[in-house]
Amino acid sequence: MTGEMLLTGVTGYIGSSLLQKWLDCTDNKIHLLVRSRHEERPRDRIERVLTGFYPDEDISRFSGRIEVLEGDVSLDSFGLKREAYEGLGEKICHVLHCAAAARFDLELEDARKTNVGGTVNVLDFARTCKGLERVDYIGTAYVAGRRKGIIKEDELDRGQQHNNTYERSKFEAEKIVRERMSQLPIAIHRLSIVICDSRTGRASSYNGFYRVLRMYSLGLLKMLPGYPSSPLDLVPVDYVSDAVYSLSANRASLGRCYHLTAGLNKTTTLGEIRDLAGHHFGRDPFALIPPEEFLAYVSQMENRLSRGERDAVDEIRLYLPYMSSELKFDNSSALRETGIEAPEVASYFGKMAEYIVKGDAE
Repeated sequence: MTGEMLLTGVTGYIGSSLLQKWLDCTDNKIHLLVRSRHEERPRDRIERVLTGFYPDEDISRFSGRIEVLEGDVSLDSFGLKREAYEGLGEKICHVLHCAAAARFDLELEDARKTNVGGTVNVLDFARTCKGLERVDYIGTAYVAGRRKGIIKEDELDRGQQHNNTYERSKFEAEKIVRERMSQLPIAIHRLSIVICDSRTGRASSYNGFYRVLRMYSLGLLKMLPGYPSSPLDLVPVDYVSDAVYSLSANRASLGRCYHLTAGLNKTTTLGEIRDLAGHHFGRDPFALIPPEEFLAYVSQMENRLSRGERDAVDEIRLYLPYMSSELKFDNSSALRETGIEAPEVASYFGKMAEYIVKGDAE
């Protein structure tokens, strides 16, 4: 696709990987909507992202292709001045919406502010784009919530309950995205659990999977709630960026929803992760305990736990639904239309373990 694009969520793990993919594979000019954070200016945040991806290169070579806009998807007109907002609409032909509040412990209204309100604002902006060719929306396969069994790409509302406000707010956002498909050229990309880059092992420290493995690598984690047979749909971030890029080049993807997941044949299990972790970190495998027994145990021990141990337990509680899940995601449409398969976790787990150990040593 030629022309200029708007990318949201670029300072996040997935959004930054998408930025790298478009920089490496296209000549597109890319407009990045970025918030200030902790007194760090948007441009400085982007320079930090680029330096991380291109540590040995002069990142100024991208200056003609990147425009950094200080704004926020949750604000009307992204918080931009009217002239800037309208001027952006004159330029953009492709919107790639990746921004999300991915925390599981937010109050529902706080999660909705970005995940629902931000998505509505992006879709409203897309309607102003004179030369709009497509909108690619990054969602989550876990809009399936507490359903069980095989989830298909064209399914959404089956009356399911959700495990947290992230799932619920992303479900509400996807309903709106689907409603707007009659007005806008939209494709939906539902991601499962993104754990690292399969080529380098690089993982995000904001990723709960990373933090659990790090605690284990340091000898701070001896058990987890769940069952050895519990399915885990894990994918690397480079697979996600490759698949989104491929689908975005295909006009037939418009009006469709795709699972960018491991798929039915490559879903791993919690037991396999336990064994891989033990092998690559050189530690005794952590125990897997039925969730109700785990919760009863930590409740009994709560007064004896240190602050750090209580924080670790609280975080594990947030991820408990994914360690005892019965979900499997059919990705047949994405596989058929891209020809791209997610690699098996065992093929790159060692690189991720090396990355985690190296980070602790530095």
